[in-house]
Amino acid sequence: MDSFFSRVVVAVVVADVNQQGIDKAVRELEQAGVDTSGFTVSQTESTPFTFVAIHGDGERTFIHTPGANLSFTLADLDLERVLAADFLLYHDLWVLPAFDGQPAATLLAEAQKRGVTTFLDEGFGYGPKRDPLELMLPYCDYFTPSYDDLKGIFPGASPESMAAELLARGAKNVVLKMGREGCLVARDKDSHHVPACSAQVLDTTGAGDCWDAGFIAALAHGEDFHQAARVGNACAAFGIEAVGGSAGVPRYEDVCRRASL
Repeated sequence: MDSFFSRVVVAVVVADVNQQGIDKAVRELEQAGVDTSGFTVSQTESTPFTFVAIHGDGERTFIHTPGANLSFTLADLDLERVLAADFLLYHDLWVLPAFDGQPAATLLAEAQKRGVTTFLDEGFGYGPKRDPLELMLPYCDYFTPSYDDLKGIFPGASPESMAAELLARGAKNVVLKMGREGCLVARDKDSHHVPACSAQVLDTTGAGDCWDAGFIAALAHGEDFHQAARVGNACAAFGIEAVGGSAGVPRYEDVCRRASL
């Protein structure tokens, strides 16, 4: 996935590992094309850890220890470096409780003022919670959640009515990820279904993350909203055909070829 992330700045908090372990983590990120100058080491928290059990149908069970996720907040970021980006993804709403809501809204608002395109995704985590979401939505150029996750806030809502609610609360564009059903893209009063790519499911870990990567990469390459969603679907399809969060994803050009089939 190196071609997807030629200009990525990462802000990570790690702890409870020796210097050798930290150096190894930094090297692996740098090999993936990630700028690690925002790497931060906590002296007080444990490192977040998630064990993923993969079922026969590719679905998963997670056992998670939150560690430094509980205390990570705006003060841990080098804002000037983060806001120098062209695209800013706040990736894990409901996983960073000290950052969610007003602190994150402040970051996204400042990014928009500087001309940065903003994205919001959610990780369910301690959610779904309506209040932090509604504080952040007005500063999201693109909101790309799981439809199933948001049913906890909008029970019984169809994809179309849920997207309309999110747009009414301030998001400029909404994509509802719906697994094997593909996704629904919505802006203004228009919404369209984008079918999923056919895939042999092996491991769905990271499918939503791969979708985000494909979608943002396509927008960065000048594709329109709908074509970017097709690239996102194709990237997710590659991701679920291999074990691991992104091991099956090839170069951008190959993902685009699958998106056009």
